[in-house]
Amino acid sequence: MNSFRYSESKMTMDMPSSMASRSSFSSSNGNEDTPVHPYANVSNGDDYDSDGSNFAPQTPSSMSMAIPAELAGAVPLIDKFQVEGFLKLMQKQIHSAGKRGFFSKKSVGPQTREKFTFEDMLCFQKDPIPTSMLKINSDLVSRATKLFQIILKYMGVDSSDPVTPISLDERVELVGKLYKQSLKRSELRDELFVQISKQTRNNPERQYLIKAWELMYLCASSMPPSKDIGGYLSEYVHNVAHGAATDSEIQYLALNTLNALKRSVKAGPRNITPGREEIEALMTGRKLTTIVFFLDETFEEITYDMSTTVADAVEELAGLIKLSTYSTFSLFECHKVVTGSKSSDPGNGMSFFTSS
Repeated sequence: MNSFRYSESKMTMDMPSSMASRSSFSSSNGNEDTPVHPYANVSNGDDYDSDGSNFAPQTPSSMSMAIPAELAGAVPLIDKFQVEGFLKLMQKQIHSAGKRGFFSKKSVGPQTREKFTFEDMLCFQKDPIPTSMLKINSDLVSRATKLFQIILKYMGVDSSDPVTPISLDERVELVGKLYKQSLKRSELRDELFVQISKQTRNNPERQYLIKAWELMYLCASSMPPSKDIGGYLSEYVHNVAHGAATDSEIQYLALNTLNALKRSVKAGPRNITPGREEIEALMTGRKLTTIVFFLDETFEEITYDMSTTVADAVEELAGLIKLSTYSTFSLFECHKVVTGSKSSDPGNGMSFFTSS
């Protein structure tokens, strides 16, 4: 069982790895409300035809169409996206499959020619992507495409039985795979967030849309994107969360995602991949608990989830025992060595809560 021990200025705790593995640091962005970007409408006569005859690399000053307000934050980051390469490979994939309407883009009026743009690239699609959306190390491109396949499976898009949703155990396993692949790789974290946000835009199926936002929340709870991608993502999520026409369930998930992003940006990515129990608890809205023991044999119970930091745990504990001054206290983890074992047993970990 997890436990704390306390004596005057010292406490010890059997600390869950989810709290002990994550440190806290200040966010570089202290703004609560994300400003609206000035690049709301950018247009140019050049764009990308499905036959490949009309393509010009897009830049903030050379965009193929008016960009919707919710994508304004992505325009200054266009150099981070491999727009030309992605769209050309999508063209080949579409032609080989004999498809025309590939991206779920809202269009007005009949179209005699299908034109693909940067906005299309950021719209929902049912099929796998042929390459990464961002410019990343070539060694990571295949992993990036596999991330998208996991996203599609989690959403139920590639299911042979769309009526029956995948089980909770399957969803937990898929989320665990996403964490394992991207948690300690900043490039793949950004790629993952861009891919998930893509699946939330112009998604025609509500059941898919809800799963996409659920996945965004789960990822934002354990790791942050980079500063640049985080700025764009926060602005987009903020617009959805506070949109007057947003579906109530989507709005709830978007608000949770926005709060999770703020916490993860402040705390940084976890050092240890979340376990099945933590993932399932977050999915089902259940808080995990741990018992805190003091040296006088009294105890307290505190709650935590995968986003809980050491600072959060210390603050909750201090509140429970009426400790008004606790800024110098912290938690330090160690492991008991099991007799006859050559290594420490991580299941018997203890953390010492002491004043520096």
